Parts: sequence; C-alpha cells; structure tokens
Amino acid sequence: MTVKTFVNHVLVGHAVGIVAALVPSALLGELSKALMGRMPVFGTIYQLVTIFMLAVPLLIGAAVAYQFKMKPIPMACVAAASWAGSGALKFTANGIVVTGMGDLVNTLVTISVTCALVLLIGPRLKSFEPLVLPPVICIVGGGLGVVLYPFVHNVTVGLGQVINSFSMLQPIPMSILIAAVFSVVMISPISTVAIASAIGMSGIASGAGNLGCVAAAVGMFIGGLRVNKIGLSLSIVLGTPKIMIAAMVRQPKICVPIVLNATFLGVIGALFQIKGTPISAGFGFSGMVGPINALHFMPGGATLANLLVIGLVYIAAPFAGGFFFEWLCRSVLHLYVSEDYSTEMAEFKKEKKEPKTKLVLEKA
Repeated sequence: MTVKTFVNHVLVGHAVGIVAALVPSALLGELSKALMGRMPVFGTIYQLVTIFMLAVPLLIGAAVAYQFKMKPIPMACVAAASWAGSGALKFTANGIVVTGMGDLVNTLVTISVTCALVLLIGPRLKSFEPLVLPPVICIVGGGLGVVLYPFVHNVTVGLGQVINSFSMLQPIPMSILIAAVFSVVMISPISTVAIASAIGMSGIASGAGNLGCVAAAVGMFIGGLRVNKIGLSLSIVLGTPKIMIAAMVRQPKICVPIVLNATFLGVIGALFQIKGTPISAGFGFSGMVGPINALHFMPGGATLANLLVIGLVYIAAPFAGGFFFEWLCRSVLHLYVSEDYSTEMAEFKKEKKEPKTKLVLEKA
C-alpha cells in the first residue's frame, strides 16, 4: 500500500465519520433546542443528536477502519483508540467528563498510527488476534494519542492566537482576514469551534468567522454540483464542508474561490455589523446557528428589515459571490477543472454519461 493510498483512506473515512456524526445535529439541533420547551419529545431529540455529535472520534475511527477493510475486532480497536487520543474525555475528581468532540487533528494522528499498527501486526497474530490486538492497540495506539494530544492541541491554540491578533485591526480588514482564515480552516481537520471558543471570539469578529465558514460550505457546494450527487452536496452546505477534506488535499487550488468569496463576505459582514458568539463563530449554515445568533444581536431582533439583511448576508451574497468566483477561477483563470471537486466516495459521484455514437452510412 502506498502512502498516498493510506492517507486517502484516512481522509475519506474522516469525511464519512463527520457526515454520520454532525449532520443530525446540523439539521435538527437548533430546531429541537427551540421547541423542547413546548414539546418534551424535542428535548429527547436534542439529547440524541448531541450524543451523535460527541461520538465523532468513535465514528471517524470506525469509518477509517472500514476503508482499510478491517475485521470487526481491529475496527473496534481503532475506534476506541481514536476516542482515547481525541482528548474528549477528561478524568476529574468527580468522575469522567466528556468535553466535546476533542481535537480532530490528534484524532487523525491517532487513527493513522493505530491503523498502521493493525496492518503491521494484525495478519501475524492469526487466532491470537482477539487476545493480543485489543491490549496492544489500547496501550500503544491510544497511549501515543494521549501523549501527543497536548502538543498537537497547541497547534489549534497557536492558530487561535494568530487569529486573535487580527482583532487589533479596523473592522473591515479584521473581518476580511478572519473570514479568509476560517474559510480554509473549515475544510481542514482543525475545529473552527475549538479555535473560536479558545480565544473567546465574539462580536463582529465572531460574525466574520461564521461568514468564512459559510463561504467554505457554499463554495464546496457550488463546485461539487457538477460532479457529486445532490445528496452529498446538500450535506456539505447544510452539514459541514469537512466532507471535502480529501478533495482539498488533492487539489488545494479549489480553495481559491472560497477564500475570495470569504473576503467579500467579510466586507459585507463588517458593513452590516454581523455579530455572534464564540460558539456560533465556528458554524456556517449548520443548524442555522450563525444566522440565528446574528439576528439575536441586531437592534430590534426579528424585524422584517433585519430578516431581509440576514437573507442578503447569509443567502444572496454567499451564493452570488460563490457562483461568480467559482466561474472566474474555473472558466477564466483555468485554475482547476470541475472534476477536482469530485469526492473519493464512489457512491456519491455522479455517473459520467457516455457520448452517444452516431452511425454514418457511407455511400457506395
């Protein structure tokens, strides 16, 4: 197995796990949260989608193991090591506390090491696999993830400090830089929510970060329409564009129109004073967290004028800019072709239509 194939399996599995874990919360999280006070059943739904979201490391680990065609025991071991290395579990004097999804970068590092270990020693264990593999993966794979976590997590914290330095600038330059950086981070294993929460991003800075995430979702949605099936494309724009990490790693140039649209939205957000919280900064359209929080901070709340502004900033401007910059980069600048947005998941690719051959009768 080549390094390229190995990395591709890890990234595709990461995308599958992200879809399974985050899409339920993206579609139902805010809705059930708003309705749980009136109908108790929505309280249960909110708890369920939250549990799915917190299970991200487990689901990514299982999905990556599936990409390597592992048997049930190795697959379960990889998932468990992934959870251990994510840093999502904290041991305190009062018991074990789940602190969120953990650090997805360290999760991928842990999964990569664990999968390599399984591929190396798994076939040699034969009938001893159920006895030997779980403790080896627990101690070596999970242990390495726990040891590396503080160092890898510092990368997220350091990036947050760099972004936080942008807040010293005037509103428009600040919004442009934050939106541009968040648009790229949104299509990487690094969590935008973790960055925003770590530095307490709020106000216009939070709104700019949120619009950067919107630019990433819209950009990947528009670019992938020609080559990916509509279900996957909707999962990108309504769920998370992290599904397309493998495509971004394969062709980083597809980020150019996204960054351009993010700078455009950064200006729009600054002009309309779009604000948010540390949590909303890391979401795009996902769960409508960004638009709802922006509306909450507007003077007067949900007035007709404010709703029109939200529609302009979160729907009209992102899609207008997204289509324009995608056309500019693909058709005018020729930076990439539509196939560069193609997913590695075969079941979500559009089938290529074979050109019809015409029979030409030659005259005798």
